[in-house]
Amino acid sequence: MRYCIYFMFKLFVIALIATSCSTSLIYDSTTTRRPYDYESTSLHAEVIPFFYYDTLSVFLKISREELLYTREFDKAPFTANLELIFNSQKWLLTDTLSNNSPRWIRQRFDLKKSENELDNSWLQYSVKDLNRNSSQSAIREVENIVAWSTEENWPIYNGFISIGSKISIITDVNTTWDVNHVIPENKLPAPPYSSYRNPLDTIKARPHSTINDNWIVLDGSQVFTSPDKELSLVIHGMSAEFPSLKNVRHLIESVRYIATRSEFSALLKASNPKIALDEFWLSCGKSPDKTRKLIRTYYARVEEANLSFSGLQEGWRTDRGMIHIIYGVPYRVRRDYWTEIWTYGEEGTSNTLTFRFKRKIHDLDNNRYRLERSISYRSSWDRMVTSWRNGRVQND
Repeated sequence: MRYCIYFMFKLFVIALIATSCSTSLIYDSTTTRRPYDYESTSLHAEVIPFFYYDTLSVFLKISREELLYTREFDKAPFTANLELIFNSQKWLLTDTLSNNSPRWIRQRFDLKKSENELDNSWLQYSVKDLNRNSSQSAIREVENIVAWSTEENWPIYNGFISIGSKISIITDVNTTWDVNHVIPENKLPAPPYSSYRNPLDTIKARPHSTINDNWIVLDGSQVFTSPDKELSLVIHGMSAEFPSLKNVRHLIESVRYIATRSEFSALLKASNPKIALDEFWLSCGKSPDKTRKLIRTYYARVEEANLSFSGLQEGWRTDRGMIHIIYGVPYRVRRDYWTEIWTYGEEGTSNTLTFRFKRKIHDLDNNRYRLERSISYRSSWDRMVTSWRNGRVQND
């Protein structure tokens, strides 16, 4: 009974947060009005709150390349200064740059246990670069189970990790784990004007093995469940290059949205696929300079889609990823827990274009949304694809 009450309480909190987001749907700030505009903020910290044996630990990972390092005088060291707020508890973090500084800052913070049950279930955080006066803030659910990379000695962010990585399942319950596994089909969504039934809607993970806590990550989705079904964890094995694309096969696959069927088939069968792909892009850009800009824009959007929309599949293979790649960052996003509405163009004008996405509940993916397709999108889609093929697409 206690578990049921707690579960209902968590659902209420989720609904409350979703409602609070949906009651103020239009924001003035760029970062909230355009949540998928990756370049709108210079900070992209990874924050993982984990409750383990009565201690709420917050694991912070941030790239030094995103921070502004300054010095007080010529021979002084360059330092970055961060202000970190976790559930109203504040820290100041100073990092000194040296020739041996690795790319990432990793820091663990142990919070004092709060008497407020909500504070132990949700983390409201803010990361601020004091030198640049830029910040990042969000709310994350506190985890009671994490996948831990034994190679990096660090928890895995959002469940995405390279195939072949060694991990441990960490929780304060001593148990074995039943492992289910599935490799999703790498199918692409149909254009927004076409009828489409996603084969992943009914995909199920099948029993694979039983383990204690150590695991080597497989391709596809893996579900770890305790025998009493009280605890479960989903991870997704990705290529080592994720979220970017570097393998020429993957680079070719991602241009399917703008390539004709015959062009795409020729690219896949080419004896030298790298040269064939270069020639495809040059035919779109017409000149080397325009081609380089076009390629940069397209694959930047692919990477952004992977960062924001990944789950069972890489983000660029999803409905939202497809729209993001072809149309770019929406002018405005309205969203609650169940729906996202993307608007392109100034609202209230004849040039306004709106896409509606509905959340699809899935055991293996809590980030699935389906586009509500319509034949009315045919003309705008054709115009945008033509713009790509004629090298007329601009940066966001």
